Amino acid sequence: MIPKGLQHHHFMQAIHEIDKNGVPDSRASYIYDLLIEGKKYPPKYVISIATKYLTGKPLSSGVFNAVTAKDYFIRNGYQILDKKENKKISIIKTENIESSFPEGREKYKLHRSLERDSSIGKKAKQNRMDTIGELRCDVCNFSFSDKYGELGAGFIEAHHTIPVSELKGKHKTKIKDMALVCSNCHRMLHTGKDLKSVKELQEIINAQSSKNT
Repeated sequence: MIPKGLQHHHFMQAIHEIDKNGVPDSRASYIYDLLIEGKKYPPKYVISIATKYLTGKPLSSGVFNAVTAKDYFIRNGYQILDKKENKKISIIKTENIESSFPEGREKYKLHRSLERDSSIGKKAKQNRMDTIGELRCDVCNFSFSDKYGELGAGFIEAHHTIPVSELKGKHKTKIKDMALVCSNCHRMLHTGKDLKSVKELQEIINAQSSKNT
């Protein structure tokens, strides 16, 4: 079993020792090579020697195999050469994945948008509270208040059932044109080529529920 606590500097110490003394024939690698600084090293032997710099004693070759050593290095972001297939194997350590450019810089855009009256959504929510006394998703009946308590009290999203592109600046939206929905259902109503109706999304949910029962 490969001990916990091995670090990159332990492997580099092992490599420097190997560069100086070479690799015994009995510890040569026949399937995989560890690639570091453009050189090839037997993964098992590197781990064995590196363990000496961690614990004071080399790791016996009998307690782990070549596949274990290969997987260990790949898992920790190192590159392995599969000698039989002559290809390199590696994974990107997820903590090193970053955005493609520095974020937070100011960016100015000139764009055309179709105006919405945000107040009608607030009026629809208030009307629902006044008439029913709670806010539940018109599609799935989800309640933010039930799920999140005080944090979710009074929260729901207002969905325009008539696409803004059809209004042409001549139609005043009424409360009856609004649906109150949870965030998930709101996203699904707008997913796809055409805007879905509340009824259509309910039918999708019911059909999916039938498949899972």
